[in-house]
Amino acid sequence: MSTAGASAFGYCRSVPVTVALTIAIFAVGVDSYIVAAVLPAIADDLHESIAAVGLLASAYNLPTAIFSPVFGPLSDRRGRRAAMLLGLSIFAVAAAACIVAPTLPLLILARVINGLGAAIIMPATFAYAADLPSPTERARAMGIAVSAFPLANLIGLPIGAFITGFFGWKAAFAFILLVAIVAVLLIRRLPEEPIRPEAASTGYLASYRTVLRDRGTLAVLSVTFFWFAASMGLFIYLGEFFHESFGLSTTQAGLAYLVVGVVGVFASRLSASMLGAVGARRSVLLAIGLLVVCTFVLPWTVVALPLALGVFAIWAFGTWFGIPGQQTIVAALAGDLRGTYLAFNGSALNLGGVFGPIATGQALTFGGFDLAARWTSLIAFVAFSIAWFALPRRLPATAADGEFEAALVSRPAAEPPV
Repeated sequence: MSTAGASAFGYCRSVPVTVALTIAIFAVGVDSYIVAAVLPAIADDLHESIAAVGLLASAYNLPTAIFSPVFGPLSDRRGRRAAMLLGLSIFAVAAAACIVAPTLPLLILARVINGLGAAIIMPATFAYAADLPSPTERARAMGIAVSAFPLANLIGLPIGAFITGFFGWKAAFAFILLVAIVAVLLIRRLPEEPIRPEAASTGYLASYRTVLRDRGTLAVLSVTFFWFAASMGLFIYLGEFFHESFGLSTTQAGLAYLVVGVVGVFASRLSASMLGAVGARRSVLLAIGLLVVCTFVLPWTVVALPLALGVFAIWAFGTWFGIPGQQTIVAALAGDLRGTYLAFNGSALNLGGVFGPIATGQALTFGGFDLAARWTSLIAFVAFSIAWFALPRRLPATAADGEFEAALVSRPAAEPPV
């Protein structure tokens, strides 16, 4: 292959890939966050209680957690690009159904289908990033793609509130539909990656058995579960913490969550540029270690609002700095089944987000934020302890990867999307 051809291929495999993958993940992220801004408007319009309308969040997140492993092998067998397009198509249709849904039950059903689409999109998207030829490209794509989540938090809530205020809550779902369509157009322009023969010939049940029989991988996945059971368990109650501790109104307390967006975008972009130098294992240990410390000292920050926000910002920084590292570790352990492994990792993360708030809520009921924060710190310490022993000090590099990367580089360069 000529130098010019290799250069063009490198451009195609890095810049447009990163943009396309980031927009795809942003579509999923903004769909998660924007709903929080439109719940009161939906409740008023459909004449439902806010508690009933709150089921829209669970209707989206639970299918994503449960069905990610079901669809994980799809991208291993049929290709990442094909899986992303299928997931985004389902996602877009469901977003359109949300716009026209006349009743809450139908709106909840549409959100369930939304969650199914996200369950296909997420593992395929991160697996595509993990398949990039060079470690530098992988780290950059993984870090920037992860930044789409805090970016969605940062602008999803304000956009949702703004659009709803002027055009009604259905316009918020129209915005989600628009982002999904843009993602489809960008993903369609990506080159079709070669499918690993071993992955294509591996059945679904065999893929699951490979994951579930690998004790080392299960230990790594348990790190993800305990990490996010701790982090998400306390995170959702922080608005109430700021309300009780500093007398902030509900709206003012909610603005504290924007810290996650601002710090998260910076941290994930920094991770994209530093992951190779710091190492995936160190980035994860740093993230969980900061969570242990920050949640333990959080009850003592009630003396000053800036101090509490500062501790929250450090916690958020660590989380978004470490997520690309954990994704990189899981992808490296997977070999030919990256889509499957990353799907299980996504399920572990989401299940942590389901069970964490339940356990932390009980601690909050019995002992207030003092007990809830210390409980969170304990669970985070469990995650740190498992990570210390379970996370590999050096990521594996296999001959199969080398052959796959050679197949990627030998393909003709596709025209980069504009």
